[in-house]
Amino acid sequence: MTNESSEPGRLLSGRYRLAELIGEGGMGRVWEGVDELLDRPVAVKELIVPAQLPEAEVEVARTRMLREARHAARISHPSIITVFDVVEIGGSPWIVMELVRGPSVGDLVKSEGVVDPERAARIGVQLAAALAVAHEHGIVHRDIKPANVLLARGDRAVLTDFGIAHLDGSSHLTSTGLLVGSPSYLAPEQAHGEPAAPATDMWSLGVTLYQAVEGVTPFHRDTPMATLTAIVTAEVPPPRSAGALAPVVERLLSKDAEQRPSAHEAARMLQEAAESGAGARNGRIGAPAASAASAAAGPAGGGAPGQGVRRRTVWAVLGGSAAVAAVFGLVVWLGALDGSAGEAGTASGSPAPGDDRPSASAPQQSAGPDQGGDGGGDGDGGGDGGGEPDLPDTEEYEDGTGFSVDIPENWAYDRREGTSVFFDVPSGGYLQIDQADDPAADAETDWREQESAISQNFSGYELVGIDRLSGDSTDDYVSAADWEFTFDGSGGRMHAVNRAFHTEEKGYALFLVSPEEDFPRNRAILDEMTGSFDPAD
Repeated sequence: MTNESSEPGRLLSGRYRLAELIGEGGMGRVWEGVDELLDRPVAVKELIVPAQLPEAEVEVARTRMLREARHAARISHPSIITVFDVVEIGGSPWIVMELVRGPSVGDLVKSEGVVDPERAARIGVQLAAALAVAHEHGIVHRDIKPANVLLARGDRAVLTDFGIAHLDGSSHLTSTGLLVGSPSYLAPEQAHGEPAAPATDMWSLGVTLYQAVEGVTPFHRDTPMATLTAIVTAEVPPPRSAGALAPVVERLLSKDAEQRPSAHEAARMLQEAAESGAGARNGRIGAPAASAASAAAGPAGGGAPGQGVRRRTVWAVLGGSAAVAAVFGLVVWLGALDGSAGEAGTASGSPAPGDDRPSASAPQQSAGPDQGGDGGGDGDGGGDGGGEPDLPDTEEYEDGTGFSVDIPENWAYDRREGTSVFFDVPSGGYLQIDQADDPAADAETDWREQESAISQNFSGYELVGIDRLSGDSTDDYVSAADWEFTFDGSGGRMHAVNRAFHTEEKGYALFLVSPEEDFPRNRAILDEMTGSFDPAD
């Protein structure tokens, strides 16, 4: 399936004329268009397929987009986006839907400031009512967040993006071990590996309302994994600007899912809050509140809303538990915060049988001989390898994003997930290569900042060292560092090294996971690969 070049003026199915591109991100574009048969404005969502995307992932993206249309079309409510039609051209679906002229709640918070509690409550009433209808139809949205709530004329709230919504009894599109959704809005039970349910939508609604009135999500941290850890372990910072909305938000953000109100009950509570007269009816615009994370945990918090997350992506993403994939704005996170096995489509932290990819289970005490120190010294960019191992023949891998690297011929390409590409190591491990724009300033410093939180997600974790790298293979980079550790895999003890390096513009990380007995040879291969790595221009 390929995408024909789209441009203003293109006519779809002899009826829908594209007028202007109004949004783009991940694997989707949204156009303003005209239904020439009925002479009405419409929004048209287009699937964008990168040329290098494996066919299996293309099919998942296509199926997810069709599922989005079907889920939204099953529900009729003023606060749920209306789907008019789906047309398929060249195997690629296009969704024709209601055109909403107005910003998202996320746009409002980002550009203008916090929202008055009464206004936020009135938006919340509409969203809760919409979720009540969705839940009655057996549909869990799974991605409630400010960016997915549009504000039409008169502050009519419209819930969009049902791309990862799930219908009770339907098949799953995600694999065991995948956390689906945006990390800051995931409920604690989802981070523990439990499937999404109506109560998880209510948690996400609570986070959305909290962000609207406070200017920041309650568990904002600098990295995705630190955010997930805070969601599970930290107390909810009391909202300071919520007024009459505060009791509702606190109920919605109950760590115990059974204590959260249903959508119907939440709608009633939000209506009472809206009618209490807290704040000015038309909304108060002001500067975003201080980071809730900063207030709750001192320097662990980040900066202003919308900042800080991307800067740290390349370091945190490859901490053994998170791989980013942007598809229509959703984020897929590998790993969870417990070690229980899960069904397909859940967020279990356990690896599949026979797979030694890092589990995100809780740490277990271990006193084996591999216990390392703090790794404060400088490394040379390579291991001793136990001598001179026989290295395999390699072939150049050229990534569609612009970088290239020599990969052993028998390390088979596995898959791409967002910014990450995976290769299988024949001995039972794997290699993950990830990248990010605007990386952190210093690789070693950033690894040390991430180690405490991320290490908790590896059973039997033992640090070998965090070392700054120097040598021919890394001298051309601003900074480079290795984070080396061991952990308990499903098939035995595993040895991992997460190698980060960056230019001024791009950050990269090579994350190697290997059975302990094969690590010296695989580490030597990693050193050779590092020397062959050519970053994107």
